[in-house]
Amino acid sequence: MKVIVFCLALTSTLTACTAGPTPEPSETSTTRSAEPNTESPVPTKRAPTSSNATFNGVEFDVAFSFDYPATWTVTNTGPPNQEGGPFVVSNESGAEIASLHLQPQFSAYPCERVCGDMAVSYLGEVPGQGMLGDKTYVIQTKAMDLTSRKDLQKANRWEDNVRLIVGVVGNPSTAQQEDPSHFTTLAGIDVPSNSSPLRPIIFAAYRHFETMTEAKAYTSSNEHAQIQEMMRSLMATAVTGTPTTTATPTGPH
Repeated sequence: MKVIVFCLALTSTLTACTAGPTPEPSETSTTRSAEPNTESPVPTKRAPTSSNATFNGVEFDVAFSFDYPATWTVTNTGPPNQEGGPFVVSNESGAEIASLHLQPQFSAYPCERVCGDMAVSYLGEVPGQGMLGDKTYVIQTKAMDLTSRKDLQKANRWEDNVRLIVGVVGNPSTAQQEDPSHFTTLAGIDVPSNSSPLRPIIFAAYRHFETMTEAKAYTSSNEHAQIQEMMRSLMATAVTGTPTTTATPTGPH
């Protein structure tokens, strides 16, 4: 039986499915940091803590925001004049922590590479504090072990035996019954658009480990907790406007 799953083609992250050949990142791409723009329409946000900053963005016809540790940075690493990002979140040392990417539409593709013969381990789930349009979401952590499948590791360009994903699961969701055919994490918001009734939002962090034991241990780390809290603050709503991004450090109120 041919397995059909939903996949999104991202150049910044690799899922277990693909929409076709994935282009390699260009070494000549210009990195664009967020520029202040106080007139940007953004979703209503909760008051962040004194140690947080807030990132506001408008891409395609979606305004979004999320809170993150004030010592981290958010940079739009997409090519100039291209909407959707990806927006890379880096820690104080400059290492990539997670990335957020908006897609123009949602599409279906046949499953390739990692499919239904490999098990997925579910390592935790916490509810989101924000909304995607009028929908709720959760933050899901899961991992796949390809220790016995070096061929699939190479095909998917994994850095080690086990891949762990922390990410926003919204509408459509990555439900347990869909895995392992659909080893990815994504969210979506319904917006009034002539081109697509759904704008997928991928907010995810990928880690690689030698063993599943190490992957499970990571879920008790401070970094994992910080990523969960950052993703839990995501809010998105449909708007009409020009793509803009604003990083807003915030202190005690």
